Amino acid sequence: MIVIGDTSGLVAAFNTDDPEHGLARDAFLGASATVISPLVFVEIEHVITRNVNRASAHAVQDWLLQQERTRRIEVPEVSACWLRKARTIQDQYIDLGLDLADSVNVVLAEQYETHALLTLDRRDFRAIRPLTGHAAFRLLPDDM
Repeated sequence: MIVIGDTSGLVAAFNTDDPEHGLARDAFLGASATVISPLVFVEIEHVITRNVNRASAHAVQDWLLQQERTRRIEVPEVSACWLRKARTIQDQYIDLGLDLADSVNVVLAEQYETHALLTLDRRDFRAIRPLTGHAAFRLLPDDM
């Protein structure tokens, strides 16, 4: 199963102090491939640097990029077309206050024909309807 990796789910998968670490890590390791947008990479660096330190953030990013060589991680180029589509999603769900990384994840799910997201951002992604025709997103680790 192809999974779109969101910041909260990936950080939890790496943070052994997170109460949802075990479940998030299992969901991450259980994916055949995890798609991570460059925007999520930026957020991961910010969150881990803020909560731990920059060296730890770089170690996580380096590990993810090593996995990209094995095709377990995919880092797609995000085109202006995808960004425009993501902006329309932000506008469509204006009350949620979606950031660009979250709305790009919705577009990536469509592009990769999946409705599975590794995320702890339940409020937003339970409210958003996937562009794939699925009734709802499958949120991991909750919906394993």
